[in-house]
Amino acid sequence: MFYIKHIKQFLSFYKHSLLFSLGVYFFSLIFNTSFRVMGYDLSSEFSSALNSNLFFVMFFTNLKILILYFLFYGSIQWILNVFYENWNKQQKYYYTIFITFSLLNFFYSIVEYPQIYGDFFYNKHFYLKWLLYFLTDYYPHTITPFIFVILITLVFVYLAYLFLKTGETRFFVCFIVFVSFAVLHYEGSFWGVFGIFFLGNYFFFKNWKLQKIYFIPISLVFIFAFSGYIYYKEFFEFSSNFSEKQIKVFLISADSLRKDKISFKINNESITPNIDQFLQDSVSFEDHHVTIPRTFPSWADLLTGQYSMAHKVRDMFPSPEEVKNIGSEEFPTLPQYLSEIGVETFVFSNFAGDIFPRANFGFQRVFAPTFNAKVLVIQKSLESQIFLLPILTGAFLGGGKYFSEIDSFASLGDGKRILKEALPFFRMYKNRNIFTSLFFSVTHFPYSPPYPFYKKFSNPNYKGDYRYFKYVDPTVDQKPNEEDIQQIHAIFHASINAFDSEFGELLTYLKNLGIYDESLIILTADHGESLYEDVHGHGHGEHLRGEHVTKIPLMIKFPKEFQTKFLCLQNQTCKQIFSISSSVDILPTILEIYNIQNLKETAGRSLLEILRDGKWKDDRLVYTETGIWFSDIGDHFFQNQRIQYPNILQLHRIVPEQDFQIMITDPHYRETIAFAKHRAVLSSKYKLIYIPTHDGVLWEAYDRISDPLNQKNIYNPYMFDRFKKEIYSIAEKYEKAKIVGGYILPPSIEE
Repeated sequence: MFYIKHIKQFLSFYKHSLLFSLGVYFFSLIFNTSFRVMGYDLSSEFSSALNSNLFFVMFFTNLKILILYFLFYGSIQWILNVFYENWNKQQKYYYTIFITFSLLNFFYSIVEYPQIYGDFFYNKHFYLKWLLYFLTDYYPHTITPFIFVILITLVFVYLAYLFLKTGETRFFVCFIVFVSFAVLHYEGSFWGVFGIFFLGNYFFFKNWKLQKIYFIPISLVFIFAFSGYIYYKEFFEFSSNFSEKQIKVFLISADSLRKDKISFKINNESITPNIDQFLQDSVSFEDHHVTIPRTFPSWADLLTGQYSMAHKVRDMFPSPEEVKNIGSEEFPTLPQYLSEIGVETFVFSNFAGDIFPRANFGFQRVFAPTFNAKVLVIQKSLESQIFLLPILTGAFLGGGKYFSEIDSFASLGDGKRILKEALPFFRMYKNRNIFTSLFFSVTHFPYSPPYPFYKKFSNPNYKGDYRYFKYVDPTVDQKPNEEDIQQIHAIFHASINAFDSEFGELLTYLKNLGIYDESLIILTADHGESLYEDVHGHGHGEHLRGEHVTKIPLMIKFPKEFQTKFLCLQNQTCKQIFSISSSVDILPTILEIYNIQNLKETAGRSLLEILRDGKWKDDRLVYTETGIWFSDIGDHFFQNQRIQYPNILQLHRIVPEQDFQIMITDPHYRETIAFAKHRAVLSSKYKLIYIPTHDGVLWEAYDRISDPLNQKNIYNPYMFDRFKKEIYSIAEKYEKAKIVGGYILPPSIEE
């Protein structure tokens, strides 16, 4: 009976915030629910999911959403009641204040991340686009956080004043609860916020009395705990684990970062000023290419030093049998090599880094979202709640990551969210041997630069669909008009500029820690991007024409002590390397720098050979291949040339035993995907592309220097005989393929 009494008292006290939480939840659910992902309607799949294990994922996600709404509106009501009681005011205006709080967060979040609300404004409620434009053009960006900081400071001061004035326990409890709530909210601790709120309410409604003699020790414990938190967050460092040598490696990558956009100028100003500064300290490999312009296989190739045709992760949806090759005895990874000699390994990423939890890349700590059917269910539940999204994305005091799935949003590529997690680790591990990969997604479509970057290069009068982002819809085959294409370029440049800012912040932090000079820092990308140049379309991995999908930056800043080993580093004659290189070269290069034995033959070669000899000893050729076709809609040249298979929704299936990952498991389709791939080898001057079709094998050859867009096919069987033999030789050696009638036939896949 005692507890029933308190529950009734609790429900009566919080009836306003409970009702408002339910109202906001159902309002958002009714007016903003969608089951479309990249243009595909997944409602039927989600409907079937309701009859499966995913029902519980959806149920508990929505329950958590409701609780979060209540925790915030309930906290506001608690504070209001303290003020009402001590000012002898009538308890009213609850809903007005709840609405004001929600709108202030909503407006600020729209200005900060308009891409998150693209579906809301462009698809469901297009009649409200005027509000979107008004807010991003005229709403003061700092007004919401300024108001919140002032109000929260006044609340804390007032609670402290009431306690000192009256000595009442309840004001002491309120102060402790709300300081703790603020800290736990910043950390995004759902159970912490939940626990401190209800624990505080227990003592509040129980009218707990505490003798004054206990206030001082409890306050000291609280101050000690809060000081410990600040010390851990800002000052704590692990002791050194250096043995014979000090190893600090930072592998920094930006998704879809094209080589030609480094130092690219708009209005006579570079869009990459921080990278330009980094170039002064590094060696730039000017003709560097990826082995496959898709994220998952590209990273797998880089971290194993092997071609995807060998380890079999050749697309974004590999089967369980293919995934398990990564990190196996046959395909050890760079993090595994370094871990063996006592190096601690980490990876940090946002949405494009969902590959890292999906395979055993060997990182000891993975700070990256994953991608599976459960994540999609949670994402669709979160996307509908437009008044909770501002809290989850940090509009309220910079915290609130109560769902790790929020970092899986393709529209939330803000790299500062990565740095918030990564920089404290760098401080804590500054005295340790570490290898860290940081993979930034802001440059991947839909290109989601936060405020103020999305404004920097856009035409302020542009009101089209691409003002804030460029979403990719494989169900639509329509080339944008010239004005739209210019805006797409503008938002892509803004994304690169945003990444450059994040990169600059990272380097500044390493310099302030005093570890910049001793670190090996590598800047690169997983692939490039086509942006409607010539007839090349938009995206990556669909074809190999042109330079933009495979040619990426590679800049290496060597540790200061290492620079004495090469004369060209001392006299800076190797600041730019024009010899062609490949992403599979990075693993053998790092292993040689730190004298680590390479246990397996790799497809790549150490780049130190160029530093020693000035160039490759031979006229080197590098290999690349296409990814999986995502869409079977369109009439582009690369669709007419290719061997067709169903689109990705028809190819994939959800694999419950693999944590509901989305995979292509059918052996027939996997064989077809491998057989249909376009392949190419490149020299410093030429490119030869192998294109299998139903009517035979086509060959296209291009002069990369005089014809970078690959518009004039100069194929001659005698002139490119060496190139053709190299493509066949690589397939035979690494894929165990057979050459039949000019076709490359990959080995059969058994069930």
